[in-house]
Amino acid sequence: MIYTAPLLPMTILFESSRRKPIFGIYRPQAYIREVRAYCSVIRFELYKKEILAGEQVVIPVVLEAPVGFGKKLRPGVLMIIKDGLDEIGKAIVLEIHPAS
Repeated sequence: MIYTAPLLPMTILFESSRRKPIFGIYRPQAYIREVRAYCSVIRFELYKKEILAGEQVVIPVVLEAPVGFGKKLRPGVLMIIKDGLDEIGKAIVLEIHPAS
């Protein structure tokens, strides 16, 4: 399925490899290896708990402009999360919640 909405809520399993904790509103880039020429912004909204280095958490996120991923964006796909040139973690898409 190709998602055309500008914002796509999803649930991911995220493993942080960033040295500093992640907290507050954080907007790194998300890549899928099969789609080499496209990236999108993924929005973490962490108000209650920060994510420490090496920690695995299941969190809800919002993917902005997912249309470029095409049919490659589906549950079970591995996403690489980067902040500039630094890889800060990996995520597995657990659920996609399209707008109804």
